[in-house]
This record gives sequence, structure tokens and C-alpha cells, in this order.
Amino acid sequence: EPIAMAGFLLGVVFALGFASPSTPRHLAPARPSHLARGARIACADALDEARRIGAHVGLDELSNERLLSIVQLETTDVETNELVWRCLGYRRDVEGGAWDSSGAFAKFREKFPQPPDLIGITRTYSKEVDEPVLRANQALHRSIPMAYKQGLKTQLRPLGFTGFKLANLTPNMTRRAQVTNWILYYREGLYGKTFGDVRREKEEMRRLEDEEAAKGTQVAPTGQTGQYVV
Repeated sequence: EPIAMAGFLLGVVFALGFASPSTPRHLAPARPSHLARGARIACADALDEARRIGAHVGLDELSNERLLSIVQLETTDVETNELVWRCLGYRRDVEGGAWDSSGAFAKFREKFPQPPDLIGITRTYSKEVDEPVLRANQALHRSIPMAYKQGLKTQLRPLGFTGFKLANLTPNMTRRAQVTNWILYYREGLYGKTFGDVRREKEEMRRLEDEEAAKGTQVAPTGQTGQYVV
């Protein structure tokens, strides 16, 4: 009986993931903690695939009229930054006021753990001050697929927007136009879809890009799938 009980306990221990002393480490089964960690990761991935983009942004905030007010300098730089941040998935902690990046688009979150200034709220354009703003704005603008690059013309021209006069153009105006174009892409191409939907669309676009590249077709330097925020 003692031998039988020992065998039973050894079997239980082995089943739970604890190898016998003679079992090589590389052959030992996964410990319960490792299995639980894998299950948590799989669960998190499934939840992320099903998560809908735009859950914390109202469509009224993305109306053409609202976006026109951005390019016409009728919103503050802070308001404009914060709208884009929320579209990107950053969320403000109601109590502390800090911004949480855990729900932000992965590629943007990797580059910017905290939401970056996309406009240049200081209006200081020396390299040491403005370089991070410029880089963040460029990263956002490059992520717009080519099909959405003309959003300002197609969406805001009917409201009377005819663009800017070159003589009066400022960095602030340019960046407002660029973030507005990205918001239009977000509204038309991302809003309301799940992350799984968008990733599958991206994979299909990448397949088409690879086919074009294989034919020797010149690929545009911006708007490629490798630059998407998702």
C-alpha cells in the first residue's frame, strides 16, 4: 500500500507539472503557473481581437464641422492634441489626470509610451524643442493609407475649405491639417471596427503590396502597411 500511494502521489505531482528528480528539465511538463500565464496571454489576445476601435470617442466629435474647426484654428492646441490622443487609444485617468497608454494602438504606444504633442503647443520651433513634435506628427501622418490621403479635399471642401495660402502657412496650421487628415482616416477606415477586422484588412493590403513589389512596381514611401498604427 505505501508503494501504491507513493506512485499515486508521484503521478499527481507529475500531472501538476512538477517533474521527478530523474526527469531532464527540458522534458519536464509546463508548470501550472506557466500554463496559467499562457492561458492569460491567449485570453488577452482574444479580447484584443474583439475590442472595438473608438469605444471612448463619440462620432459627433469626429464630424466634418468639428474637424473644419480644427484646421480653421478655432480649437486650442490642447483640445486638438487630446482628441487625437483619445482616437489613438490613450485614456486619461479621471482621478489623477495622467494618461494611460495600455489601450493605445500598439505601434504608436511602442514609440510614444505617453501621448506626444502633435501640434507644438509652445509655438517654439527651435530644433531642440520642436524635433520631438515634428517626429510624432510625421509618424502619425505616415500611418495614413494612400487611399485616405486626400481626406481634407474630399470631406471638407464641400464645407468651404479650400486649403491654405502658402504665404500665410505656419507649422501650426500644417500640423493641424495633418492630424485632421489622420482623424478623417480614423473615422472612415478604423472607427467601429474590431482590431481583428483591421489586422485582417492590413494583412490583405500587405499581400497586395508584396505582389506589386514583386512586379517591380514603385511603392509609395508613405501609407504602407508597415507604417499603420495598428
